Amino acid sequence: MTDKDNLFYLYQKGEKPKNPDDMSYIMWSDDSVDNFSNYRFAYKQAAEALYEQFINHNGDYRIKDPMGITLTFMYRHYMELTTKFLYLKFNPYISGQRLSDDEIVNFIDKTGHNLNKIWKLLKPILTELSKKLRNSFDIKAFGHYVNEFQQFDESSMKMRYPIDKKGKPFETKSQRLDIKILHDYMYECMNEVDNLVELWDNQIYWDDDKELGRVFLNQYGNAEEKVDQFLDLEVKFAESFKKRNKRKVQKYMSLTNIALEQLPEEIEVEKYLNTLSDNHLLVIHNLFYLGRNDLRKIKMWKKSSDRILQFERCAGAICRSETNKFDTPMNRRDLIDTIMSKEPETVYNYIKECTDMYKNDRFCYFFK
Repeated sequence: MTDKDNLFYLYQKGEKPKNPDDMSYIMWSDDSVDNFSNYRFAYKQAAEALYEQFINHNGDYRIKDPMGITLTFMYRHYMELTTKFLYLKFNPYISGQRLSDDEIVNFIDKTGHNLNKIWKLLKPILTELSKKLRNSFDIKAFGHYVNEFQQFDESSMKMRYPIDKKGKPFETKSQRLDIKILHDYMYECMNEVDNLVELWDNQIYWDDDKELGRVFLNQYGNAEEKVDQFLDLEVKFAESFKKRNKRKVQKYMSLTNIALEQLPEEIEVEKYLNTLSDNHLLVIHNLFYLGRNDLRKIKMWKKSSDRILQFERCAGAICRSETNKFDTPMNRRDLIDTIMSKEPETVYNYIKECTDMYKNDRFCYFFK
């Protein structure tokens, strides 16, 4: 140990560590929500690793007892990070607007380490979304877990320091805590939270995509007949493609040779795409990606009105990310090649499911 030791050696961009296993990638970003997600995941993983050490030292209470203090703090801090993350993540899903930096800071300042204050703000959000989105997350049980930690360690300091800021001990008598019970319940809780986040993640797009979504829906309204005609041709291509591949594979021909053979139905589809206007072509292209990327998420919403809103937002998000834009010069060859390069049955299914769902929900919404 010297006064020259560099304890926090951070590798510079392009610099390779001698042994990658000696390095930890600290997941920092300029996105506050992502950072909270990364930190809660870090505490979850660290708690699991420490628990493995805990059970590997059975009988050696010199080691196990101190681990109990650290493990309990990890779970408590995980719960604080997770409730804050869920609020930051899902609060905009109600309003459709991202939280500003000032709003995030205000939330952190107002709640501090108090889990009950966080839960008071979070519970209505989870309750509201659970009415609209299909899920099996037990909000009541999760609230109970939050309260249990708040009751056990109100200030989040008991497992960090032995005394408070006035020098008074947090506890004066030793107690025996069943770490296995705590671990097993928390392991289940953490997995349930992960499942919820994965289920709801990116299901809701923002109101700033709605305007582009309305543009897309107007374009789809103009192209609806053309899309249906395309689907009629594509399903014939899909059936022929499937029969051809099955026949050729049975004769042990390579898939490369199969790909080189153009079917009459394939030629018809490509010929039809070449007759479409740029806007109609882009509608079909975007419908494919809407069906592939977002349809499952949209279907998670229970009401037809909510599904229409999310359809609009998802369509807007695709329009925003797509290089080609409506009513502007487009790369037609790129759009056609993208559609033709995909397996025809996949293209048909994604677009057909997408349009069927929208037509049905539109009918239910306007004629209920």
